Amino acid sequence: MVRLMGQWGSGEGALHTQLASQLRMLVVSGRLAAGVRLPSERLLAEALNVSRNTVGAAFDELRGDGILTSRRGDGTYVSSARQFLGVRGDDRFESFLASTAGPGTRIDLRSAALPGLRLVVDAASVIGPELAPLVDSHGYLPEGLPALRVEVAGYYSAIGLPTTPDQILITTGAQQAMRMVAVSMLEPGSVALVEEPSFRGVIEVLRAAGARLEPIRRGPYGIDSAELTEAVRRTRPKLLVMQSTVHNPTGTVMNSGRRRQLAVTAANLGLTVLDDTTLADAMIDGPPATPMAAWGSSVITVGSVSKSFWGGLRVGWLRADPATVASLASIKAGEDLGTSLLAQVTTARLLPRIDEARAERSRALCAARDLVLGSLAELLPEWEPVVPAGGASLWIRLPAPGATSLVQRAERLGVQLLPGPTFSCVDAFDDHLRIGFATDQQHVLAGLHALAKAWRIIGKRV
Repeated sequence: MVRLMGQWGSGEGALHTQLASQLRMLVVSGRLAAGVRLPSERLLAEALNVSRNTVGAAFDELRGDGILTSRRGDGTYVSSARQFLGVRGDDRFESFLASTAGPGTRIDLRSAALPGLRLVVDAASVIGPELAPLVDSHGYLPEGLPALRVEVAGYYSAIGLPTTPDQILITTGAQQAMRMVAVSMLEPGSVALVEEPSFRGVIEVLRAAGARLEPIRRGPYGIDSAELTEAVRRTRPKLLVMQSTVHNPTGTVMNSGRRRQLAVTAANLGLTVLDDTTLADAMIDGPPATPMAAWGSSVITVGSVSKSFWGGLRVGWLRADPATVASLASIKAGEDLGTSLLAQVTTARLLPRIDEARAERSRALCAARDLVLGSLAELLPEWEPVVPAGGASLWIRLPAPGATSLVQRAERLGVQLLPGPTFSCVDAFDDHLRIGFATDQQHVLAGLHALAKAWRIIGKRV
């Protein structure tokens, strides 16, 4: 409920009026369906870090408008709404939408998206010779530009996973690759195992496919093979979705021994693994990791140039056996007939320079990580961050639950960030939050100071 509320308390007017306005919008947009039971006034007040009177006044206003109705001894319900939208969309995407509105006074620490590299400009400015012969064709290549498939195959072969071009399907970003796998493998009610915590985007992809999500705990070193075996025996899943390399949100990386063990276990169990390695080129510590698929044929690997070069290219891919690639290509043809050839030609020029991009990313991320860890230790020494081996975010454990309330308080102080439940398929981890540090470092530092102020208020009550 709190995630749905978004930035409700940052406008003008009385707080209860702003709350009522946001709830009204959720009903009108269909995000809160007719018949949905709302949390009690007390629980919602605690979660939003406002007084119970504020929630009560908002509910009274909406009951007066006929939007909510209360049943004595039963609770408060939505009484009118448009068609229910089953998939909410990733909460982090709001930061991308907000970024188009121009500069403001708010500090956004929600997103871990990285700015593009100048290498992209260099590559895009000289693609004419490669593009000219393609313009003479119809331009629809669902499987992807052959030259790019060759480059992606070489990308994997160079880091220990021998790959041929017919094992590669080019997609419009990694999100499309994950969606196509989910659609092809899952029917409504099918079970999918999901790491806890996990990237919110993949949680929504699986829900959109109608899957029943079962969490499987990710420890400091990844998923335990014994726990995987027990989860498969208990839930009989069709798919395991995980991130072996630079996990989001923790930033951790599974070692080669754990990768091998997990791949072999999954193969023995007859379980397909979808390994999202979108962040693999944003490593801070250590060389590029060998993909888990090197030890198991049942692993489908998803990748992207969003973190290595630029998210604006919208080029991703998946690596699987040729038969699976051919099958998924037919699904992609029905979706969009193929990813932009302009972006693919540019990416094919960029991939031979991947080592250069990795080095640049590593230097920048290492400096940003050191700065944010040092500042956090000074301002909030009682917090326990996981030191990320890659990526641009910190996963932090709080001394006690209360992340959702803290985020609400921070919002009113001008700082936006994501609480732990955002990264859970069962709304767990309210004693965790994620801070992105990819933005301007002065903004990050200002955000941390405001966050420390919010914690001094909230921390007294948790």
